[in-house]
Amino acid sequence: MSTPAAERESIPVQAQPPTYNGVQARERRVFSRQELALLIGVPAAWGILLLFHPVGDADGFYEVIDGNETAWLIVHLGMAIFVPLFAAVVYLLLRGVNSTAATVSRIGLALFAVLYAAWELLLGGGTGILTREVDALPEAQQGVGRDLVESYAESGVISVLSVLGSLGLGVAMIGAAVALRRAYRLGWAALALVLLSLPLIAVHEPPFGPLGLATFIVAVLLFVRQQTAAPAQSAPPVNHPASAPAA
Repeated sequence: MSTPAAERESIPVQAQPPTYNGVQARERRVFSRQELALLIGVPAAWGILLLFHPVGDADGFYEVIDGNETAWLIVHLGMAIFVPLFAAVVYLLLRGVNSTAATVSRIGLALFAVLYAAWELLLGGGTGILTREVDALPEAQQGVGRDLVESYAESGVISVLSVLGSLGLGVAMIGAAVALRRAYRLGWAALALVLLSLPLIAVHEPPFGPLGLATFIVAVLLFVRQQTAAPAQSAPPVNHPASAPAA
C-alpha cells in the first residue's frame, strides 16, 4: 500500500541579527544615568577648565605664564586629573566590545592616561613653578631665569612624553571609532565627529580644546541616541515549510 503524501507543516526559525561586513551586530546598549553623567560630564567639565588656559602670541612659555601663574598651574594640574577620566569615558564606550580595534584602542588609552597626564604635570607644573621663582629674582637675574624656563619646557623627556601621549590619544580614538562602527553598525555622523574632535583635543588650548570636547559630547549624544531610539528586539520567527516524516 502506498504511503500517503507527507503533510506540510511550518517550523519557526529564529531570524539572525543583521551583519556588517560579515560581523554580526551586537545588541544595543542602554546607558544608566550614572554612566551618562560620566560620558557627558567629564568632557564638559574639562572643556570649561580649558577656557581658563592662559594663551598669548609669544613664541615662548615664559611670556604666556608670567602674571598668570595661578591659572596656569590650576589648568594643568586639573588636566592631569581629567586626562585619565577622559580615558575612562572612551573605555566605557568600548565596554563589552571585543575586537582587534577595541584592544588597540584600550592600549592607546593606557598610554594616553599615563604619559599625557605625566606630560601635563611636568610641563604645566614645572614651568609654572619655575616662572613664579623667576619673578622673585632680582631683575638682573631674571633673564637667565627666563632662559631656564624655556630650556626646561623644551627638554627631551617632556617632548617624548608629549609625542607618545598624543600618539596614544590618536590610536585610542581611531581604534574606538573603528571598533564601535563594526560592533554596533553606527552611522558615520557620530564616528566622524569623534575623529574630528581628536586633533582639537590634542591641541587643548582654547578655543581648540573646548571646541573639540564639545564635538566629542555631540558624538556621544548621537551614539547614545542610536542605542536608545530603536532598542534591539528579538526578530520574529520566520516560518519555513518543512516536510513531516512519512507515515
